[in-house]
Amino acid sequence: MESPTQANPNNVQRQLAIFDVVSRAPGKSLPQIKAMLTKAFADRGLSRQPGAWLDAVASEAAYGKPYLIDLPAAVAANSIAAAPDPEVEDDLRKRGILRRSENSTGSQHPTPAATKTTDEGEESGHPTTPVAEARNKRDAAHPRRASDTSTRPARRLIASALLIALAAAAVGVALRQRRGRPTSPTLAVGACR
Repeated sequence: MESPTQANPNNVQRQLAIFDVVSRAPGKSLPQIKAMLTKAFADRGLSRQPGAWLDAVASEAAYGKPYLIDLPAAVAANSIAAAPDPEVEDDLRKRGILRRSENSTGSQHPTPAATKTTDEGEESGHPTTPVAEARNKRDAAHPRRASDTSTRPARRLIASALLIALAAAAVGVALRQRRGRPTSPTLAVGACR
């Protein structure tokens, strides 16, 4: 039986440093937040972090959102110091409860009582977690939001197809211009006179 992944102690320390900086970041500039992060990591005895990663963490902090290192580290850090964003804190608290219940039962498989029942009364086989329950309540309160998630893949596919078509058209125009040919029918008619 596989247990949930244990949190890496260094990642927990990184996550705690991020929580601390995010709570102090409002009104600070991006360079100030990066300096605060660098100092917080050094104070915890952590190695210097890559610049691009530090930029991403600082950008999230500027918006009041904590960058999550990984789920086990975030849940462990949240049990030590609450995440500065109430929504993230609530989600991590629920995930922590779920992880503790998985550890206590020794099983990651849903019990019959924990299986979700569909509108038609059929069991889906998916566990009903506190996070899933909250998401279901949110989607029930906002039906459009729930339906939007089902159309996202189709929208992405259409957007990708449009981008490919635009790119192909741009390449075609560039090739025509390079060869000295007109790029529009009106220019071609005018060129024949």
